[in-house]
Amino acid sequence: MSPRRRTLTRDRVLRTALDLVDREGVDALTMRRLGRELGVEAMSLYGHVDSKDDLIDGVVEQVFRQMPLVAPGPDPWEDRLRQYAAAYRKVLLDHPNTVQLVSRRRQNSEGIVAFVVSALRELTALGLDPVRAERVLRVIANFTLGHVTEQVGDEARTRQSALRAGLPPPPVDPAHDEAFELGIDFIVAGIDRLLPAVSPATPAPGTSPGR
Repeated sequence: MSPRRRTLTRDRVLRTALDLVDREGVDALTMRRLGRELGVEAMSLYGHVDSKDDLIDGVVEQVFRQMPLVAPGPDPWEDRLRQYAAAYRKVLLDHPNTVQLVSRRRQNSEGIVAFVVSALRELTALGLDPVRAERVLRVIANFTLGHVTEQVGDEARTRQSALRAGLPPPPVDPAHDEAFELGIDFIVAGIDRLLPAVSPATPAPGTSPGR
């Protein structure tokens, strides 16, 4: 047994799969090709992933593991929400070839659930009931994913046009950042409107709530 074979683990398989998708796209991810990347036979991979679907779910989980868990902090909740939405967007933009996988795969693996639970805990701490908190989180996630999907598509088309014209790749259009920030501002404003109807303002420590 070769040294590379002895060190094969599920984590290594999934990290290598994500690297392959990042470099060459989703279509390049086959068991045979991944085996070559790892220096093993394709059948050896089935000791670490159950199927091709399990492999793809694992790639999506690797992306989500790069997201910081949502945690309480000293900043206003509005700023923290903007920061975490921006972090989610950055992770997706760092792995543009995985965006189509994230949008259509089940998101119930350990790493993804941990992030979702931490986000729901933060939203319910604001005063949202669990059902509404889940809906709000879905709005944030869907908006971010949709925005990134559009940006990735726009940038791919722009690069292809530049390539056909023999021009260097153009810089990233700042309009994407501006549109994303505007959309998150609308979401934050919407959440703020929900809060008074759900929970009264929390009094500052050491004070009594007003009557």
